[in-house]
Amino acid sequence: MAENPASTEEKPTKNLEKSSDSSASSNMREKTPIWGTSVGYAAGRSTIFVYLAYFGVVLGASPLEQSILTSVRNLGSNIFQSVWGWLADLRGRKLVIAIGLSTLALTTLLTPFSSAPIDLVIISLIMTSIGFSIIPAWNAFLGDYSSEKDRASFVGKINSIGTVTSIFFILVLGILMELSPFPFPQLNPDGSNNYIDVTPIFFIPFFSSALVFGVTIIISFFLIEKYFSREKVVIEEEFHPSWRTLIERNPPFRRLLPINTFFSFVMSTAWPIFPFVTLRVADSWLMVAFMWIVFNLPRGFGQMYGGKLADIFNKKIIIVISRLGYVTVPIGYAIGLVTGNVWFLILVNILGGLAFGAEDTSVATYSLDCSTEETKGRYYSILLTAGGLSAFIGSLFAGFVMDIWLKIAGISYNSIEFNSILFLMLICIGILRFVSAVTHKFIYSNPLDFELDLLTST
Repeated sequence: MAENPASTEEKPTKNLEKSSDSSASSNMREKTPIWGTSVGYAAGRSTIFVYLAYFGVVLGASPLEQSILTSVRNLGSNIFQSVWGWLADLRGRKLVIAIGLSTLALTTLLTPFSSAPIDLVIISLIMTSIGFSIIPAWNAFLGDYSSEKDRASFVGKINSIGTVTSIFFILVLGILMELSPFPFPQLNPDGSNNYIDVTPIFFIPFFSSALVFGVTIIISFFLIEKYFSREKVVIEEEFHPSWRTLIERNPPFRRLLPINTFFSFVMSTAWPIFPFVTLRVADSWLMVAFMWIVFNLPRGFGQMYGGKLADIFNKKIIIVISRLGYVTVPIGYAIGLVTGNVWFLILVNILGGLAFGAEDTSVATYSLDCSTEETKGRYYSILLTAGGLSAFIGSLFAGFVMDIWLKIAGISYNSIEFNSILFLMLICIGILRFVSAVTHKFIYSNPLDFELDLLTST
């Protein structure tokens, strides 16, 4: 009996279609929870970065107290990163991601109950030291899904999705806060203020953030992990190699570490200052939200296109250019403070957002290029830990300098005259940022040129 040619040709086609459908379905199962986790984490995190510092000012934090709050947040965000990076390499990424999201949900829920700056300090320490364990684990998780060739593009794309979509969350919060019966913080020339009437408004952003983190925890359970940790535990092997071993055997990372650490110190000196400036120049919560929207939108573009440019050229060029872009931020805030024009703050937030997005992706993927398969979490966590310690010192240093200047000049931090101290600090920080950004020309162009396969050997 003759065979029907049509039937013989149809079978491979059907099998190919089934294989294609199965592959597409599998791809969606992998990517959907990645996108969801990125969006949820970015949205919840935006509340911490936007409103925590303002809450400190409204609770009556002095410049020194504000710098302590900022320092503790920087220290907590980074000091235990080596532990979390090691745990992510040893036990898997999802476990550490779940620990981080759960802690962030709980601490943001408790934050608006704070009644004094010291309460915020304690909550911030827990929030950042445990909650931000997600940072090295998430970076390593994304690294597992990419190759050296497209790593910056992939990581930048995923993180930019979260960053850009988080602007809708910030906008909704700004509208809700603006519609609430509580006033915007107002400082009078005589030193009086309405801060006590403002504090209840912070229940809106932090309760909302806790809810978002809770949903993200559920989404993260569906992440498909590609990194398989060792099943057999050998204590000597788990703790080897040490920090010293990892750093000494890695020339590119050994060059990057001190330069990045110094840059973190310089950057952090401005962070306690920005909240004071913002609340003295802006006039509504909607304007504050708009400032952060115009920061996050270009930040998302910076993450996506900065990552692509880093893959096309090299990461060093993008790191240098983006970190030079940070110089504009304190200068713009200084001009905005003197003129009372909030649009200067908005303009430099756009530039700062672009710089932050491109730099964040480039530095993170540069550290991944410095890593072997088993040390992705640890190298990035070492970078974060060193940077966190440096930022802790930098923010404290800025607070002490402002406090000394205030005492010498006999000025109260609740007075209009405090603006002159803020202005001088911002100009000095702008100069320091330029100097520290230029030092990045000394890092190696491509860590992949070095032989790194023996980094984990005994």
